[in-house]
Amino acid sequence: MNLRRAEDRLKTLRRRFGEAGLSFERIEGVDGRLLEQAELQRRVPADGRWGRLTAGEVGCFLSHRACWRAFLDAGIRHAAIFEDDVFLGENAAAVLGDDGWVPGDADIVKLETTASRVYLDTSPRGMIDGRRVQRLRSSHYCAAGYIVSRDCAERLLRQSETFCEALDDFLFSALSPVFSTSVVYQLSPAVCVQEWGVKGEGRTQDPGTSIEGREVKQRHGLPPARRLKEICSKESRSLMNKSLSMTGQRQRLRVEFR
Repeated sequence: MNLRRAEDRLKTLRRRFGEAGLSFERIEGVDGRLLEQAELQRRVPADGRWGRLTAGEVGCFLSHRACWRAFLDAGIRHAAIFEDDVFLGENAAAVLGDDGWVPGDADIVKLETTASRVYLDTSPRGMIDGRRVQRLRSSHYCAAGYIVSRDCAERLLRQSETFCEALDDFLFSALSPVFSTSVVYQLSPAVCVQEWGVKGEGRTQDPGTSIEGREVKQRHGLPPARRLKEICSKESRSLMNKSLSMTGQRQRLRVEFR
């Protein structure tokens, strides 16, 4: 996805994909700067966990929705969706040129990584180009590169007619209903990372953002009942992950980029 005003990013992306032996279909992104206030209010009826979404965050979410719709119109089995600041890893064509390695029960496969540590199932469900395909069991934010199935894309569109969380929270937060009811896998090592994540020898650093307004947001206090619910959910998931780690069924690690 790419905004009309971001021509330089599109040129860079075409070069990167071309060097990797890959092509892509450009989907024009939704520019949050151009959204009417009435449309912002219709799409975002309430504050989320991190306060009111900025116009840039709303535009980003709507851009992903445009990709899901285009994917369903194409009649294919899976789609790999990328934001336009993505940096591809080695042998990306071996991973992205075929979907035969994608587990049959996968709703989403996360292709990128950030600096955060995540919990994964120890036993992989598959391999591709020396990369493991492991079930993701904890939050792993950012959504610059992922594969989605048709059934999942249909559900995502239905569930996001209105929204109050940013797109990466909606997809990849352990507190999200989408994450809790979907089968999400992680490719490890990851095959892509956003530009801010490239830091010598393929490692990653803490994320920044290019979504206007997001960097100055402040988290709002949640109502007590919702806060208590979130704390209970986090503690329960944490206890489960730690317990299964002790028995060797899960592992906590930082997914590398290669």
